[in-house]
This record gives sequence, structure tokens and C-alpha cells, in this order.
Amino acid sequence: MATPIRTLLVYAVGAAAAIAVSADAYPVFAGQLQSIPEPAQGAPVAGWSLTPSLLFSRTYDDNVLLRGPADPTVSDAINVINPKAEATYHGPRSEFSARYDGAFLAYQQSTGLNSFDQHAGINTRRRLSKRNTIFASASAQQSPTTELLQFIGLPYIRVGSFSDDMSVGLDAVVNKRLSFVTSGHFQQVHFDQNAFSTLLFGGYTVGGGVGLRERLTARTSLTVDYDFQHATVGSQEDVFDVQNGTVGIDHQLSEGIHVFAAGGFSRVDVSSFGQTPHVAPSWRLGLSDHYRATFIDVGFSRSYVPSFGYGGTLQNEEATASVKMPITRRVYTQAIASWRREDALVLNAPQLRSFWLQAAVGYSARAWFRVEGYYAATRQTVGGLPLAAPDALMSHDQMGIQLVASKPMRIH
Repeated sequence: MATPIRTLLVYAVGAAAAIAVSADAYPVFAGQLQSIPEPAQGAPVAGWSLTPSLLFSRTYDDNVLLRGPADPTVSDAINVINPKAEATYHGPRSEFSARYDGAFLAYQQSTGLNSFDQHAGINTRRRLSKRNTIFASASAQQSPTTELLQFIGLPYIRVGSFSDDMSVGLDAVVNKRLSFVTSGHFQQVHFDQNAFSTLLFGGYTVGGGVGLRERLTARTSLTVDYDFQHATVGSQEDVFDVQNGTVGIDHQLSEGIHVFAAGGFSRVDVSSFGQTPHVAPSWRLGLSDHYRATFIDVGFSRSYVPSFGYGGTLQNEEATASVKMPITRRVYTQAIASWRREDALVLNAPQLRSFWLQAAVGYSARAWFRVEGYYAATRQTVGGLPLAAPDALMSHDQMGIQLVASKPMRIH
């Protein structure tokens, strides 16, 4: 058995890296695979619609306690029942959607881990005039582990977690070539306290950003983006001010292929510790190829981000790739892979190197019903602390099958 200090460190840094194809990550429950979101095709149907869904999965998990190499792991089978519902409205000037996504996880042997995951949110847009549109969103998540919140830089352990956020903004068209989006947001995170939550601080962020788009040609646009976050972390209310700014190019190579690249700076000011500001290069680049039923997205980014776990603020580098494509008329495959490198900028904290993979093969038996077999894997190493084993590895594998029923309905 490992020493208590070493066990705490291994627990605190061992877990899955979150996968995020965009900034708004979608929830993934234990024992369940989420489908890769598809871009909207064509104009939405006018009026109200309701899409109820029900998912059932049976999964084998080789590390249900998310333990590191210093302690014996526990494996188990998990049954997941996951009801979902989304109501949407599309009108001449307004759009609205409300969604609920909750799951009950029943463990075959480790019944003390039985739990609920809850996710809910709303989105709305209102066109004020031909050139100006306002938008707003709000969401809340409650989970029995930090792994399912998918935040950058959190040590993923079995600790109850709650998060809520809201944002509001304006999308404006200045002229035929120039447009901009400006927004503000608020987010807060709370964690239950137990013996393994020492490195989970919680807190809140308030911030905003602006993005400019100048169309240079029919296929090419100049982009300018800036965002600011004021983060208050932990019971000591340590304050971190984070800024990211980039200038780049978006280019449409063909009808389905889009590439982008941008570079700039990241800066963090830490008033609580009296340190000088940290400034470093920031960039992002990527490619997306959407052709008929095939979707391929690849991206890489580097920036400073606030963390509600150890370190306060991190230098985060992330590479993500996703693919979804048909094999036959009814059979398809999809996969997502993500790699992250996270280094604390202010505090003496572990260096995380994480890899996450999710893959599936599915069969669409009906338009409203499909069956999927899936596999998910997480690998994470930790270094940089004298009390932690160099490159200690946390390994987490899941495999199983899930049945999904979903059918949109018009509301007259």
C-alpha cells in the first residue's frame, strides 16, 4: 500500500483528459459513449419541436475508482439508463432550445457508487434588426466525479462536483465585409469535500471577449479575437487575470474543406502572490472536412487558462481529432482522440500529460433506433513533484454496447 501522501497525489492527478472539439464540451457519462455532434444541415424546421431520447448501455470498466498505479484497481460492470429531451423553437426572428440530459449509473458489484448525473441548459437568439442579433445561454451540471465535468486542468477523482455558467452577447454585421461578436460570461464550480479533494479549489470566473471577421475575398477572412477572464480560485480567493489575443486567417479551400490559423499572445497577472505577469505566445490552427455524411475535424491550440484545481492558471496545449463516416448505408464508425499538456504557471503543481480516445461502430436499425459498440481509453502521466513517482501512469479503459432511441416530433 502506498503512503498516505503518495496515495493522495496519485489520486489527485490520475484520471481522464477531457475531450472538447470546441469550447463547449458536451457531457460524457461513465459507461456511455456520446455521438460526435454533426453540423446543421439546411434550414431548421419552423415552429416548435420536441426530441425525446432514451439510452441504455452495458459497460465493463477496469478502474471504476480512478486509481493510480500505487493502489490496486477495481473493475466492475455498469448499467446506464439515460433519458434525454430537447425542445426547440425556430421563428422568423427568434430561436430557442432547452435540453435535459440525465443518467442513472448502476454498478453490478460496487453498489455504493450508484449515482445520478444531471445536465441541463438553455440557448436563445433574437434578431433585433437586419444586422444585429443578441444571444444568451445558461447551463448547469452535477456529477459524482470531477472527470465528467471535462474542465481543463482538474485532477479527476471521485468527488461530487457542480458547475453552472451563463453568457450573453451581440452578433453584429457592420457592413458587407466586416462583422463582430462580443460576449460576456460567468461561471462557478463547487466540489464536495473529502479526503481526496485537497487539490480541488473551486471558484468562479467573470469575463468577456470580442471577435472580428473581415472578409478579404469570397473564400478568405481575416480574424481578430481577444478574451479576458478574471478568476477567483479557492477559499483564499486567489485572483488570476488571464488574457488571450490572436490574429489569423480563415480560408475555405472547397465547399466542404475549411482551414484556419491564428497567432498572438497569452498573459496572466497574479495579484495574490505579487508575481510579475507571465506572457507567452498563443496560437490555434485546424482543418475541417465535411462531405455528405463524413465529418473530419483536426485542431491544435496553445493558451493560458484558469484552473479550478491545482495551479490556479495553466499553460494548456491541446491537439484534437475527430472523424465520423459511413461504412455502408446503415453501418457507420466514429472516433475522437485528444492529447493535452498542462503546466502550472504560478504554484508548484504536477505536470499533466494526458491522452484520451473514444471509438465506436454503430448500426442504424431504424431512423429512430441505433446500436453501438464502443471503447474508451485514458492514459495520463504526472511529473514535476518530488513526492510523486516520475511519469506515474493512470490507465482507465471502458468497453461496452449501447442502445439509443431518439425521434423528433413536431408540436402543433
